[in-house]
Amino acid sequence: MPERRLEGKTKFFIEIIALITSIFALHIIVIGPVLGFLRVSSIFMLLILILTFIIYPGKANWNRVNFFDILFIILSAVGMGYIILNYDYLTLVRIEDVTSVTPLELLLGMVTILVILEASRRVIGLPMSTIVVFFIFYVLYGGNLPPPLTHSGFSFEWIVEKMYLTTKGIFGLPLSVVVSLAYTFVLYGVVLEQTGVVKTFLEFAYKLFGKSRGASAKACIATGTLVGMASGLPMSTTYIIGIPTIPEMIKTGYKPHVAGAIAAVTGTAAQLMPPVLGVAAFVVAQMMNVHYIKVATMALIPAILFYFSFFLLVHFEALKQNVGKVEYKPTSFTKILKNGFYVFIISIALLIYLLVQFYPAGLSALYASLGAILLALIKKENRNLRLLYRILVRTGTLSVYIAIACAAAGMIVALLVESGLNIKFAAIVMILGHENLWLALILSAIAILVMGMGMPSIPAYITGASIFVPALVKLGVATAAAHMFCFYFAILYAITPPVAFATYAGAQIAKAEMMKTGFAGVRLGFVTYIIPFYFIFNPQILLITGDFAEIVSRVIWAMVSISLISIGLGGYLFRSLNLAERLLFLVSGLIMVVPSIYTLVGTIILILLGTILLFRGPFETKLHKGTK
Repeated sequence: MPERRLEGKTKFFIEIIALITSIFALHIIVIGPVLGFLRVSSIFMLLILILTFIIYPGKANWNRVNFFDILFIILSAVGMGYIILNYDYLTLVRIEDVTSVTPLELLLGMVTILVILEASRRVIGLPMSTIVVFFIFYVLYGGNLPPPLTHSGFSFEWIVEKMYLTTKGIFGLPLSVVVSLAYTFVLYGVVLEQTGVVKTFLEFAYKLFGKSRGASAKACIATGTLVGMASGLPMSTTYIIGIPTIPEMIKTGYKPHVAGAIAAVTGTAAQLMPPVLGVAAFVVAQMMNVHYIKVATMALIPAILFYFSFFLLVHFEALKQNVGKVEYKPTSFTKILKNGFYVFIISIALLIYLLVQFYPAGLSALYASLGAILLALIKKENRNLRLLYRILVRTGTLSVYIAIACAAAGMIVALLVESGLNIKFAAIVMILGHENLWLALILSAIAILVMGMGMPSIPAYITGASIFVPALVKLGVATAAAHMFCFYFAILYAITPPVAFATYAGAQIAKAEMMKTGFAGVRLGFVTYIIPFYFIFNPQILLITGDFAEIVSRVIWAMVSISLISIGLGGYLFRSLNLAERLLFLVSGLIMVVPSIYTLVGTIILILLGTILLFRGPFETKLHKGTK
């Protein structure tokens, strides 16, 4: 649902609430939840819900705040107010699964669940709310289903207790991630945006690629990677980089839907690139109980493989569509640094240093944000309190999206984990897979993608990992590889139709058809869907096993495979390829995912066939001309 255009007193009220939200969230990160996690989570959610029901209309034509918005705000205050006022009773007196849920708690719990569902519908869209409702009904009535889908059954009182009265549902792990971690990364991205540093990303990118074919698209990729690994929000990253680069791509010759897709894939894939990746990577570290640097190390080679493929595809598109060169005014690196790029370099170096020194990730991002603000003050135009006000307000309003999504996802995780259904779903995957790893992987990937269509990467990963990591580990997959598999597919929600938030943004800016842009994004980002299968069968790529020689050989093998896939997807090699040629290159690359002598022989045969087809056309043309 699009945001309202607020004006006057309403706009000022929202700015104040957003300011208070930021100050409250940041104080938790600095001094911790001294009031108690359940209480501070309730206060934070109350502020978020007020922002939600004023910023996001219930219907597209509800331009002004109306009775229903006020009603939902009152219901939010009542639901959260009970938790805030009765915190001591809920945490010190009440015993989970022993103390009965009172009629008042049952009523308030039902109201709060409905409030979260409506907030989720407004902010994220109907799919997220539908997924939550599906799991609630499954927990309630799944006992009537046939095996293996059946379970012992749970009461509505049990659901209300877990969702509302404990730190396992609405106030569970996903929401704690927002308060303790994600908020400061949103803040860091906003600081770079509001201080004008993002503009220098584009200058830097054009300096690198300005003279090459497809420079506008390559500049979009470079800029988006820098922006995206700071914010970790695919849709907002697509908007930030798409507004200046998509018109330039179209102007130089890229088709509008392709230009929109390039920006969307870039905004999404930035979460895969170390050293910072996106916020979701820190959650992976928490779930795996390892340091973040370990996750960044594992993500390095897969990210390089993806960007290798992405640049190839963008370059092939440029050659195929006869894209011209960019007209731009050359800027020296010195001037780019002076314009503000130094803020990013120093602040990101500070962030990485703090992470390496084992500082908490949320606090590290806060220090990096403060460092960026202090560095930005060197420029005269940034020396005013209005800048700080804008940063805090913008962070508060942006955090609504991820906070609501994580509150809803917390309900899903609680319904799965507390009922033991995650173990049952894992067992179903293994039963359907019949001990076949390939089938189990494909089923897991599809399930995570479907769940991800209704929620952002953090809750999608948490939910997916809760269900599928145990199943994949039982089938012999390394634990680290299983987590990274879920992480990859949780991120791809943003470019996977029909619910592809980043693609919506790219299509809107390009003024292109959404589904056409979506399918172009899947084609350009296709290797991202394949890379998780590479490291499942080649864990050396994650740097978790193997010696140096073995790692190098697997990386070379993967690069050959990805090159063949890219040629097939791009449809270009020396000239435009026909369908048969494209399929040969695509299939030859795909069968190399699993390294063996058989796949090697098969690949060589297919490449020979592809080469014959590739050069037969020009050879026959010359021969025909010679006979004449």
